[in-house]
Amino acid sequence: MIVLGIETSCDETSLCILESTSSFPIIHKTLTFSQIELYKEWGGVVPEIASRNHLKKIKPLLIQLLKETSLSMKDIELIGVTTTPGLLGPLLTGLNLAKSISFIHQTPILPINHLHAHIEAIHIDQKVDYPYLGLILSGGHSLFVKASAPSDFEILATTIDDAAGEAFDKGGKILGLDYPAGPEIDEISKEGDESAYQFPIGLEKEKSNPNMSFSGLKTSLLNLSKKTDLKANLQNIIASYQQAIIKNIIHKFTIIQKKNLQLPIVVGGGVACNSKLRKEMKENFSDVFFVSPKFCTDNAAMIANLCALNYKQALPYPECLHFDAKSRAVDKASLRGEKR
Repeated sequence: MIVLGIETSCDETSLCILESTSSFPIIHKTLTFSQIELYKEWGGVVPEIASRNHLKKIKPLLIQLLKETSLSMKDIELIGVTTTPGLLGPLLTGLNLAKSISFIHQTPILPINHLHAHIEAIHIDQKVDYPYLGLILSGGHSLFVKASAPSDFEILATTIDDAAGEAFDKGGKILGLDYPAGPEIDEISKEGDESAYQFPIGLEKEKSNPNMSFSGLKTSLLNLSKKTDLKANLQNIIASYQQAIIKNIIHKFTIIQKKNLQLPIVVGGGVACNSKLRKEMKENFSDVFFVSPKFCTDNAAMIANLCALNYKQALPYPECLHFDAKSRAVDKASLRGEKR
């Protein structure tokens, strides 16, 4: 089955053509336009600018994708499109493209939760059996889930305020680093002493509560920046700050893992690229799988992959398809516009 994946939840305009097989899927081509360079002066994504760039880039990317794969729209058998969560304007851009193609070519369509797609991307090139425990750690979301099937996800815990990715990026902004700060923090921290500064661990004293918190950590960094020579102590501060984020994730996930000792663990999302996190997860837990770095950040390959895994749930009538910018786990009825 030939699947077109469309991902426009935030600042990446990404399209992918994937072919499902009896083993691992074949990715014919993925094309992604990233807006990261546009937001360095802002220190984060600007929704209005993101929406306009999605509109500008999505059609040329589709034309280029078909040209480079020597395929036509008639060859596409199924469309997967991100419908939740994300920014309203960007989501609507991808959804409208998917609906238009579906109407014109009578192609079945499937709504995709891109958070689920982040961890299910493990199945693009690795074998992991269900059920498994998933850590979804992205720029805007951090949550622990139990995946029992490609369409069955249970949220076990989440962050009560900021996500781990936000802690990296906003902390980087305080320290004068470019956006996104995560990769730079990862590199600089390798030269620092992670025990030089003691940052707070959110909800650390709540021994049975697996939820995370990162807002207090950012406040602590901000207060430190006002009374410390950042330039002279930058490497140590960054190493200590990163360690506090990772310690929070490890500490809270340990609570989850104790109740699910026999399940494999899958880590996905942009923060899953962090080398220190990968090292400590492997040291603290067994049977840990990481999504390949090229599939960790927002990309259409993961959307097409999850779509292919759930092909039996495809919708023949795209006019019923809706999107939800806020929800982390959306039931199928709400995406179809049905009454609950």
